[in-house]
Amino acid sequence: MHSLYIDIKRMNLNYQNPDIKNFGYILLKNVLTEEELNFGLSCIQNDNKVNYSLMKQFIDTIFFPVIQKNDNTITKPNYVKFRFSNNNNSTDASTFHGDIYNHTNTELLPIFTCLCYFDNAQLEVIPGSHKYNNSGWSVDTYSKKVVLDVQRGDILVFHSNMHHRGVNYNKIGDRRLLQVFEVFPDEETFNQHFSKLVIVQSSKSFLMQNLINPVLYNLSKFPTIIDYATFCHYILMYNDLHYKIGMMDLAPWEKINKYVSYEPGRRVNIEDVNNKLEDLNVNILCNKNVYSRSYSNFYLYFYVLYWVVSLIILYIIKKTLFKGYNVRKLKFLKKIKIFFDLKI
Repeated sequence: MHSLYIDIKRMNLNYQNPDIKNFGYILLKNVLTEEELNFGLSCIQNDNKVNYSLMKQFIDTIFFPVIQKNDNTITKPNYVKFRFSNNNNSTDASTFHGDIYNHTNTELLPIFTCLCYFDNAQLEVIPGSHKYNNSGWSVDTYSKKVVLDVQRGDILVFHSNMHHRGVNYNKIGDRRLLQVFEVFPDEETFNQHFSKLVIVQSSKSFLMQNLINPVLYNLSKFPTIIDYATFCHYILMYNDLHYKIGMMDLAPWEKINKYVSYEPGRRVNIEDVNNKLEDLNVNILCNKNVYSRSYSNFYLYFYVLYWVVSLIILYIIKKTLFKGYNVRKLKFLKKIKIFFDLKI
């Protein structure tokens, strides 16, 4: 198995770690103590309800300070939302995807996703995919995928547009995972790039709720089938087609010079969870100033128009051909009639 991890002795603290620039991710091994992990897990109640206020305290006082202590990629984090899940990858992350899609001229996306593992798990990633920005050839890129074996107490930091997916999530046992999304590494980056971020709430899609999520959930039970589905989905995703086909995308002009994130699942503001318990796998919004919106109906109208125009064209072609056929048929019948008249 491929594993990229931080060697503290060779790390140059004057520069961003070269591993995350070249490969798109860093895996900080065994950096959380049992005491710190247990504090994070204390937010979970017996009925699988979560105290997200306590979880935010864990993020701000333990999680990010540990990252800063072991790596210099993120120095003054400013994040948009987080989510705590347990065995939920089968519904929204079983196929390769990026957490953000870069539609700007910025070569290296300056926004990160940070994962905290409370149990052993596996994540499949494609190193270097954060650089491609929809260039190159999808099949060649897909062949570079590797599986990371992640242990309890590890932290994974990666560019949010790096292609990744959860694997082997349907095995028995807890797979508790904290995901912190849209992390800006410092104040200067936040001020420069935050206005370009757009979050599309794809969970409101009828197709997502009633077709895509149920299909992915059932396919996830069959590793061979989900592997084929993953390959086909990757080709669509690599060419920026998957949300278009699912009619959950923005119009093309709405994505120009934007970082677009598609948000599955329910959302709750952090201010609304004080002294309250919430379900697992809820997006907890920590920055209400982020631009959020529903998906556009552009592709729905586009497909309707496409089929209407196509049917009209087919009808015209049929009528033209049928008319020509009738004319030729009449001429032929006249010739036969003339022939028999002459014989008589």
